[in-house]
Amino acid sequence: MSERCHIFDMPDAEEACSQLDLEEVEDYGEEKYGHFLHVWDQGSRKLMRCRRCGAYVLVQRSVFLSFVNAPNSEYTDWFPVSGPEQADSLNRTYDGHQLERCFEGRYLRSTNGVPYWSDEEKA
Repeated sequence: MSERCHIFDMPDAEEACSQLDLEEVEDYGEEKYGHFLHVWDQGSRKLMRCRRCGAYVLVQRSVFLSFVNAPNSEYTDWFPVSGPEQADSLNRTYDGHQLERCFEGRYLRSTNGVPYWSDEEKA
C-alpha cells in the first residue's frame, strides 16, 4: 500500500478528481469530540481508502444552506492521511474551519463541483 494517494501528485485538479476511486472505511459523522467535522450548515467526515493504490484519504463535506433565493453551495475537501490514527488525530484536534486552515500540505478541494488544489486560487 502507498503512503500517500497517487491523486495528490497530479498537477491538474480536474484530472485528480476524475481519478478518485474511494471506498469507505469509517464514517465519522457530523460531530465528534465536541466540535463539528464540517465547515458550514451541514456536512460530515469520512475516512476513505483508494481502490487503486490503497492509500487513505480523509474526506470532509460541507453544505452552505442558502436562505435567500439562491442555490445551496457544496464543498468537499480530500486530505491525504497515513491511516486511521492520523485521521482520528485530525478529528480530535480540528473542527471543519481549523482543518482547512491548519492542515500541513496540499489537499484537493471542490466548490460546487469545480475542483482545485488548496495551494491554488479557486477557479
